[in-house]
Amino acid sequence: MGRRILGDQHDGARTDDQLTLIWDEAKKHLRGRLNESAFQFWFDRTLPLGLDDGAFVIGVPNDFAREWIEKRLAGQVAEALSEVLGDTVDVRVVVDARAAELPQQSAAVEPVGGVKPAGPAITPARQRRASGARATRIAQAAGDLNPRYVFDRFVTGPHNEYAAAVAHSVAESPATAYNPVFMYADTGLGKTHLIQAIAHAALEQHPDLQIKYVTVERFTDDFINAVTDKNRIDGFKQSYRENDVLLIDDVQFLVEKQQTQVEFFHTFNALYEAGKQIVITSDRPPRELVELEERLRTRFGQGVVVDISRPDLETRIAILRKQVKWEGFQIAEPEVLEWIASRVTTNIRELYGALTRAVSYASISGSQVTLDVTKEALKNILPKAYQHPVTIEMVQAEVARQFGMHVNDLRGNRRTQDVVYARHIAMYLARDLTEASLPQVGARFGGRHHTTVMHGVDKVERQLKDGHDPQLQDLVALITARLKTVH
Repeated sequence: MGRRILGDQHDGARTDDQLTLIWDEAKKHLRGRLNESAFQFWFDRTLPLGLDDGAFVIGVPNDFAREWIEKRLAGQVAEALSEVLGDTVDVRVVVDARAAELPQQSAAVEPVGGVKPAGPAITPARQRRASGARATRIAQAAGDLNPRYVFDRFVTGPHNEYAAAVAHSVAESPATAYNPVFMYADTGLGKTHLIQAIAHAALEQHPDLQIKYVTVERFTDDFINAVTDKNRIDGFKQSYRENDVLLIDDVQFLVEKQQTQVEFFHTFNALYEAGKQIVITSDRPPRELVELEERLRTRFGQGVVVDISRPDLETRIAILRKQVKWEGFQIAEPEVLEWIASRVTTNIRELYGALTRAVSYASISGSQVTLDVTKEALKNILPKAYQHPVTIEMVQAEVARQFGMHVNDLRGNRRTQDVVYARHIAMYLARDLTEASLPQVGARFGGRHHTTVMHGVDKVERQLKDGHDPQLQDLVALITARLKTVH
């Protein structure tokens, strides 16, 4: 039974102070269950509104927060409240203007040098009717964007849901909660899509704001041209420092460009101190950009840093299905998408490429997009890593190497916690990466019964799906990648 802090008062008799006490206690439980960034993002700007007919009512700042909490976090919120109240309780989430006015207390970060941002400089619409000049400016900003890179075409999964949530929030309310935002991911995992989606949505929702998206290469070229013609340097500074939202893609390419780094630093500071929104992407987190000046890396890390990892199999299938829908492709056999998704694991760009190749091949040959046609189309296109046959012995050897143990430990009868953990992972990968049946896997693991193998496989699958053990997810991905790249 959880801690009961209000006795048996009737729901309607509870005061605002009592509701606040309940919610503050519940948030302490939630903070222990969520990572700090997620807790800050979803629960800093919330307030208790009532406890009516067994439902605790929570106010949030916008519809996006309401939908996200209702769909993904309501169960955890209900559990936290039940622990505080000592009884089960439902959760109801509503949009309340007072929540939008709350500060993002947990996420506040003191900038380097003690300089605080001037506060949000972005105001509601400055004029009610769009002028011709404003329409021209919006068209110019949109002209630098890929029309496909919008939120509607971005598939959200466990690998990117926090990054997507931050992106939606920035587009909806620039410079009010998270600033700067630094997103990083390997090549082809969607960071450019996401940063451009912010620009598209911000242009639509805030037509009066000055919004600029550029790559670092474009920033560098503009700077070099301005320095070459000294009469243009003031115009360069104005074009970057007078934006309300500046989005910079692939900041890692500032490496070995010392003068450009200096100018970028001053541009960053000017915008940040004016309370303007900055969003940056990179292929590495700030701490790993060691070739850049330390003061830049420090600035990048002082706001919200979010990563996008590789999508899991289910998300890769969902990505392909959405692409099929958007492009109007006709796929004769649904197994085609599952087959492609199971073999192209590196990035989303290669997923799209494999799908397009299969569809084009079928069109040229006058065939439907079947599994056999897809295999034929991609037989010389997929990297050798995807075609390499993986054996149970290879799985056992790689798992044993990762855990610093002998293969015989996995096949034998040792029951220590580390050996059992490694054995279950090896069984899962043997089942996932080979064509072996459960009895065949069991035979290679010391003659174990197929139900024992099934238990180990199911346990690892559950742990991977619930996402509570990110180290396991990383380990499985690492071992899988190594096994598929062996020649």
